[in-house]
Amino acid sequence: MFIRELEEKMWRAAQARDKTAFLELVDEKAVMVCGGFRCSGADYAEIIRKFDCASFEIEGFETVCEAPGMVQVHYVITTAAGKPENADLSGKFHITSTWLERNGRWKLVFNMDSRISA
Repeated sequence: MFIRELEEKMWRAAQARDKTAFLELVDEKAVMVCGGFRCSGADYAEIIRKFDCASFEIEGFETVCEAPGMVQVHYVITTAAGKPENADLSGKFHITSTWLERNGRWKLVFNMDSRISA
């Protein structure tokens, strides 16, 4: 599914700390709820400039809801930080994202994560 490709592209942009590539996929006004913190897509694009994600793996990708011009997905992601001091970024998380099509372009407008307890 093309939305999975967009999700993976978004994660690669974050991994590369590429604010421009990230905002090509994420709406500046998107609601981002990560680690209990809420911010906008523009705010999160600034956060990823210091993001430490050495690797990630997506599994269990599923479409929760699909309507013309809107797709909501859920998946589990396993991440690993590159530096020991960023170990809190490593782990397994439930992710849900909502994508909207506007003027022929898909943009993420909502993203939320929840750490999976071991």
